[in-house]
Amino acid sequence: MKSTWNLVGMVLWLLVLITLIWMTHDMRVRRIHLIVKEGRSFSWRNFTISTVELVVWLLFFGGMSYTTFFQNVNQLGNRVSQTTRYEPLVLNTGTGNGSSYYVAVTNNSGKKPIQQYTYLTEGEKYQVDSTVATVSAGKNPINLPASAYHWDKQRVARYDQRHQKAWVGVIETTYKKSFINGIGLHAGRLANRFTLIRIPDHSFMVQK
Repeated sequence: MKSTWNLVGMVLWLLVLITLIWMTHDMRVRRIHLIVKEGRSFSWRNFTISTVELVVWLLFFGGMSYTTFFQNVNQLGNRVSQTTRYEPLVLNTGTGNGSSYYVAVTNNSGKKPIQQYTYLTEGEKYQVDSTVATVSAGKNPINLPASAYHWDKQRVARYDQRHQKAWVGVIETTYKKSFINGIGLHAGRLANRFTLIRIPDHSFMVQK
């Protein structure tokens, strides 16, 4: 568990389950009581009580579901923290045909085709999907997909100059350890990771 605040969310989800069981039991008991005591299976009073119970539970369940599964990380403001790391790319010369590259691209087929980027840094090999990464080879290092995130433009410019436009920047967004994030079981957890792969031009990118 990333944070003890997530216990808040666990308790609330347990309450969702307990209230569902209690509500189902209460509805059944009241209906049996109505049949046995009054000889009928329907009354407006019983129907109203059941409806109110169901609406309250659905609001509770809907609120917990939204908080846990459907929040937009980009709209959480100060509830998340962002860290960025930059590393120079390492030129790959192991193709055997004399060509060198920084990024290898693999096209994956399927209903929603995506690309997979493979690149090297000092002592490490990484593979990232195009859904959470982009390759920038233009004049502007921060291309359109990367512009949705906050970058230190001065630091980006220094890396462009120092490493001849061959570096990678990784932004990680993490939920802060707080009560409100604990409700959705997110406290201390990674919310999003985005990778910007910077290369001098497309000749340093090969298709696999």
